[in-house]
Amino acid sequence: MRDLKGKVAVITGGASGIGLAMAERFAREGMKLIIGDIQPDAIERAVAQLRHHGVEVVGVRADVSKYEEVEALARSALEAFGKVHVVVNNAGVSITGPTWRMSLDDWRWVLDVNFWGVVHGVRAFTPILIAQGEPAHVVNTASLAAFVGIGQHAPYCASKAAVLSVSQALRSELVAELHPIGVSVVCPGMVATDIHRSWRNRPQGDQPWSDREWNDPEVIAHANSVQGAGVAPELIAEATLQAILEDRFYVFYGDFVAPYLAGLLTPILTAGEPPVITWGPDLRPEAPSR
Repeated sequence: MRDLKGKVAVITGGASGIGLAMAERFAREGMKLIIGDIQPDAIERAVAQLRHHGVEVVGVRADVSKYEEVEALARSALEAFGKVHVVVNNAGVSITGPTWRMSLDDWRWVLDVNFWGVVHGVRAFTPILIAQGEPAHVVNTASLAAFVGIGQHAPYCASKAAVLSVSQALRSELVAELHPIGVSVVCPGMVATDIHRSWRNRPQGDQPWSDREWNDPEVIAHANSVQGAGVAPELIAEATLQAILEDRFYVFYGDFVAPYLAGLLTPILTAGEPPVITWGPDLRPEAPSR
């Protein structure tokens, strides 16, 4: 896609973090927006902020873990603007803890949002994009964690690895069938968002795992300072926009990415041992030597 002016973008998880940064960046290109998010007050703030700057935008509450709500999001986009050109499956959550101790509710919650949310978006929107027969683009938010299983972070890494695979498969299918629809997968490292507070939108009745050390107020405060740190989401939004305009699949940001990925891939190519990377009890990334 070379010209985004007047085109329509749908962004899940679009009321904060990377999603909102994408909305703001796309708006500067003249796009019309549908903001999907699970949090009504955040939607209201995001929509008001965008409209203040003259953006045509509609906010829709949508829980991406439920297919019927993603279908409703697609209908809302068509009712509001008639077409959809860019679909960003971005909503995501995170939890940290020992793989064998996290509850089944923890696993289901992360996979329902991060993985099934993308599947639901692909299933609901791709037929619309194909039927339109116009240049379009699907963006799925994964992570650098898609390339490595980080200790104490298994559900998140597993979900993002699955998003990467789905994105690769979708791109292959669309290219093979000659549809003018690009696919990009966004793989950032640490980004300054509120994903470390995503527990606030967990389903009622969920039973998260619990441990005195990991749930100590000081540990939680430190975790927030670490997981809520990183590059500005606006930088990821800019990189994503350029990938759409240039029809590039991988979206990375930062000079560290190439050596980081080389360090992960070299043991695969040599049938060696993978690096040991884990979140310690203080929730700092650690890579002990072996």
